[in-house]
Amino acid sequence: MKILIAEDNSDIRMLHQKRMSRWGYHVDLASNGKEAVDYVQKTGNKNIAYYDLCLMDINMPIMNGIEAIQTIRKNTPYLPVIAYSANMDNKAASLKAGADEFLLKPHPSKALKEKLEECAVKQIVLYLGDETLSMSRIGPANSEELTELRRLDKKGIAKFTVIGAPFQFLAHKNIQHKLLHEFNNSDFQYTELLDRTHEEHSMIQIHASKIWLKKQSLTPEQFQKMIEEENEQLKKYENPEH
Repeated sequence: MKILIAEDNSDIRMLHQKRMSRWGYHVDLASNGKEAVDYVQKTGNKNIAYYDLCLMDINMPIMNGIEAIQTIRKNTPYLPVIAYSANMDNKAASLKAGADEFLLKPHPSKALKEKLEECAVKQIVLYLGDETLSMSRIGPANSEELTELRRLDKKGIAKFTVIGAPFQFLAHKNIQHKLLHEFNNSDFQYTELLDRTHEEHSMIQIHASKIWLKKQSLTPEQFQKMIEEENEQLKKYENPEH
């Protein structure tokens, strides 16, 4: 995780750096809101933020955390921000400025780590080529998508976006409920849906299983292995008439 920390107290900054480096995070430190804004603007591009998360103190010199959050929200790609303050009175103003979460400091180390990882959640994007499949993790586009990703992640479910599929297909509006029902009632289920948008009106086959994809533990290599294993299973269900 790449995290930006804005904190004017040098002792707290060093504590954050030591602790989060131990957690395996890459950390950049800012001593005020202006430095934090500069870090965000110089590291990202016009579409994607460089950092996964910003932990923002509120009471800082030169530019306070409220002003920094407002500037980040107006002028940079979306970046999850956690406001971090010893004063609970700052909560309402922080959230109004655009913070995604407010934490009262000092915050227990374990609880802080859990909240950081919760707010740094990403979706999985699959890129389909003619004979290739690659995967990357992309951060949320806005606070609404972050809320969605956090809700799904608490259930151990990953959100997928597929880019490069050579066709489109229509499914019944309740297909997600059907698949969830099959997840709960069968170790392996195979379903077919008629594709009415493809030129050949082909049959699309949807495979549902009880394998939930947990983003924290799924690597590209593991994902590829899962594809190969399930392809072998699917051979038993191939119908030469279709």
